[in-house]
Formats: sequence, structure tokens, C-alpha cells
Amino acid sequence: MKIACVLITHLPMKAELRRHAELRGRPVIIAEGQSVIDFSHEASGVAAGMPLQEALSRSKNAVLLQADELYYHEVSDRVITSLTQRSPTVENAELGCAYVGLDGLDAMYGGEARLVASLLQAAPHRFNPRVGVANGRFPAYVAALLSHAGQATRVLDKEASEFLAGLSVDLLPLSWKDKVRLHRFGLDTMGQLAALSVGSVQAQFGPEGRTAWELARGVDRSPLTPYRRQETVSEALTFPSPATTLHPVLVAVETLLGRALGRPVLRGRYVRTATLESRILRNPTWARRFVFKEAINSKARTFLALKAMLESATFPGPLEDMKLTLAGLTGESGAQASLFSDVRKQEQLREMMRQLEARLGGKPPIYQVREIEPWSRVPERRRALVQYEP
Repeated sequence: MKIACVLITHLPMKAELRRHAELRGRPVIIAEGQSVIDFSHEASGVAAGMPLQEALSRSKNAVLLQADELYYHEVSDRVITSLTQRSPTVENAELGCAYVGLDGLDAMYGGEARLVASLLQAAPHRFNPRVGVANGRFPAYVAALLSHAGQATRVLDKEASEFLAGLSVDLLPLSWKDKVRLHRFGLDTMGQLAALSVGSVQAQFGPEGRTAWELARGVDRSPLTPYRRQETVSEALTFPSPATTLHPVLVAVETLLGRALGRPVLRGRYVRTATLESRILRNPTWARRFVFKEAINSKARTFLALKAMLESATFPGPLEDMKLTLAGLTGESGAQASLFSDVRKQEQLREMMRQLEARLGGKPPIYQVREIEPWSRVPERRRALVQYEP
């Protein structure tokens, strides 16, 4: 499958410069917890995934920012939405990185060059997007990473291993700890890693090591997971004066719930999740996501659930506004009755899987054992783990 990687490098940093122009030209480190997630070019010696303490010791004059994940995802989602208008198969991989299926689109756009140009136009020009095209996700990602801003690089299938051979193992999707171990073993390039036997690599690094070994050889058969835009209902208000106590917050939440649940789109429907967001002066946006035990559509029940959770929450500063987003919309309450016990159990299993998917933000890691070749002499071929679908 021919895949394009649309890449915006340092998206968190570019998003911060978009609203804090005074940081331009200064060393900046963006951290989440005790780990670096992004940095400016002026912060020399710093890398994503590096422990924050080590990063600050390398760039002592850097400005430290706490990550505003909500804001970064909003910026990224706008680009993803634009890409879905250009291809039916778009995967939202991570911040600033998306994979686009290109099969069958060349004729529609009048050639690959015009198609790639359209993909570059999906992101704001000031973000300097770049594109890589290959027959796998990882080669496409590396090709995009090595492209110049606003340009694209194409890697043929036969050239993938040679293209990757001289590049650093730091490009592999491994933890910071595993990358350090690879360098200690003298494995600095992907060509050196690919030259080893898969058994020796897997013995040291486990399943992640095998995946890294395959990627270093240019082999990536992982399919694209199409992006599905979630249907949501949002309401917002601004406090007359910044809220510093729980009482005005609860009044705001109750008001927003009344507005949201009164919308025609929610008549006869239920919600599984609620997200509260507030802007705080000189601080990242405060946000909390609540997953209800069961899908509900009652204002009183929803408010009581949110109130119980908010009573134990702490606010990093005065809240300037409040936004409520209801998601996981469904036409069922999740407690559907049935005359037949087996049908009722099946529906309960489906509801459980939907609740887990809402809580985890993706398919839950629940599998079942299926017989494949029970007659085989090789134990591994007799059964297989498959994604559980009730």
C-alpha cells in the first residue's frame, strides 16, 4: 500500500510560538511531567523524550513551559480534518504526524505530484509541513523527516533498506532507555542493527526489538487505522470574574449541562463522556475528562457525577471561562432489557466494550483465543489471539 506521511515537526513548539511570539529566538523546553516533549532549535543538546532534569542541565538558560496538550491537539485536529477531505484513509498517528493512504488517488488529482501538493496545503504554511511517500508507514515517516520544509521525498520499496541504513537508531520508535542501550552496544545506525540476527536483537529488547529490527530493514506492514471524527456537543461561557472557588464552577457546569442536554441533537440520546476545559492566565489550559459508568442523559445524574469528581479536583489558578463537551453519543441507555438471557448478555458485553473504548480512547486490549490449525504439530499455529468483538 502506498502511504504518505504528512509531518509537522515540533508542532507543540510552533503552536506555542503562534500565541507567544516573544519566545521566538529563545531556548525553550516544553515538558509534561518530568519528560521533554518538545523544544526550540535554540535549546542545544535537548531531545524529545529526554528526562527534564538532564535537559535543563544541558540548556540552563531555557524557558520552561508546561505542555498544553489540549491546545496542541486542537491544532493537530484541524490538519487531520483537512486531510480527510483529500483522502478517505487518514490515520492520526501522533501530534503533527498523519498517514494518508494514496492508492487510487493519483488519477483523481492528475498525478502524484499534484496529490502531494494538495497534502502539503492541508497544513498552515507557517508550520512548514513536509511529506514522505513510501510503501510503508516508517519509511514514509523517515522520508518526510528528511524532506525540506514544504517539500516531499519519495522512497521506492526496493530502496527502503538502503535509504535507512546510514540513519541513526534514534529515529526508531523506541523508548529513550532502549535507544541509550543500543548506542552502548555500538549500534548507532539502522544498518548496523539490521545486520544482526533477529534472535539476538529480540533476546535483548523483547518484542519491541524485533519490531525495530524489521523497521531498520525497511519492512513495515502495519495497516492504517482510519481516523473517525467523534460526534460531540459543546457549550461554553465566560466567568464575570475569574473563578477561584468550587461554587461558581459548579454553577457554570450546571448551566452548561442544561444548555447541552437541551439541544435537539441529544433528544432521546445518551452520553458516555464529558470534558471540562478552562483557560488560566499564564498557564496551560486546565482540562478534565470524565467517563461515566454507564451512558446517561439525565441532567441531575450527570451533574451529580461531575460534582463528585470536581470536589476532589485542584485548579492551578483562577479559571477565566468554562467549556463543556459531551461525547460518546448513543441512542441506547446501555441497560437494554431482553426476554432472552443470551441476547441480554451479548448486549451487556457490547456496552462494556463501548464503555472501555470511550475510557481508553481506542480499541480496548481484550482478545480471545481462536483455533486456527488445531491439527498442526507446531503449538504456535494451533491457536491465535484475535481482537474480541462481542
